[in-house]
Amino acid sequence: MKNRTIKISIHKLIGLLLFATPLLSQKEIDQKIEYQSAQLENIRQEIKLFQNQLKQAENKEKSILTQLEETDQSIMLTEKLILQLNRELTQKEHDIKNLEQSIQNLESNLTDLKDNFAKRLVYLYKNGTYNDLELILTAKSINQVFYRYKYLRILADIDRNMSRTIHNNINSITAKKIRLTNEIREKEQIVTEKKLYQKNLSEQKRQRRNQLEEARRNKQNLIAQIKEKEKAAEAISKMIASLEKERERRRKELEKQRALSGVTEANPFLAQQGKLIWPVEGEIISRFGIQRHPILKTITENSGIDIRARRGTPVVAIMDGVVTTVTYIRGFGNTVIIDHGSGFYTVYSHLENIRISEKEYVKANTVLAETGESGSLNGPMLHFEIWRNKTKLNPEEWLVKNL
Repeated sequence: MKNRTIKISIHKLIGLLLFATPLLSQKEIDQKIEYQSAQLENIRQEIKLFQNQLKQAENKEKSILTQLEETDQSIMLTEKLILQLNRELTQKEHDIKNLEQSIQNLESNLTDLKDNFAKRLVYLYKNGTYNDLELILTAKSINQVFYRYKYLRILADIDRNMSRTIHNNINSITAKKIRLTNEIREKEQIVTEKKLYQKNLSEQKRQRRNQLEEARRNKQNLIAQIKEKEKAAEAISKMIASLEKERERRRKELEKQRALSGVTEANPFLAQQGKLIWPVEGEIISRFGIQRHPILKTITENSGIDIRARRGTPVVAIMDGVVTTVTYIRGFGNTVIIDHGSGFYTVYSHLENIRISEKEYVKANTVLAETGESGSLNGPMLHFEIWRNKTKLNPEEWLVKNL
């Protein structure tokens, strides 16, 4: 064995160890993003169930109000699906971006590993090969034997680890590229499905405009819708009672989200009485309690307030909370209910273009939807209610006095 190889110093060995050690790879976020695919499938099942109900009743004679309500429900479900598809698309794009960055990091790391390994071989070629046993036997002391043995073993481990790391990186890059291809294909499928439903939505809205014009021509339809509103009020009351039974489960999630947002007030809704923001900008056309219809002269009880606003006006959450319900109610149309904790709930109806989903935490002033004519023959408006436990409250006593 060459003399200079036998006389390799400890410093050279340490230098070689540092040089040959592979670079630490960046810690990757390689966990599959939880796509809410179950929620997407639930919406598809809702649409399928609704279509089956329509098919079963297709031979029955339907009033124009019934036709209008069916179209409203169809639009709501379609918009609900498009909203979820948009979320899926955003998450897919995020996942694809992460995968591309991960592949880039792995490929860069692989280049460094191969370069280091090549330099390691060049070093051995220039300094000659050695025999482990011969190198140990030529040691001048027991202490030197120990150190030579120790570093020879470390060098062997480095070689094995580097080879293994290179192999693992190659396999990981291959796997991620396959997954990236799949993600891109799934993204394209989502885009295609979204375009199809957007086209259907345009046709449904055109059909609704025609039905609405026809329904407004007959005064009896206005009377029938008032009765539907009375039934809708009862339906809301039952929903609130049902939500009260599950309040404890939502309380923990709401407290967690509020802690993350820096909310320290134990009962913020109660503390903000008379200071809460308005859900929409507009004009109150029907107040809380017993009301007389200006045209039909009928007496009804309003469980909230009705605010006339231009179609498409943003409707916002008056305080943070958890969205418990996104549904269609005959007489009220598209409806959202939010749990604000401590038994307080708000109800928003006659909505269009809903932008939030059930179980979602929303902050105050978050846009929930837009004002529309869903469930209304009297033009675009917002029907708004406030509940405490099972008791309906006058919203004007809780909102800031500026409307």
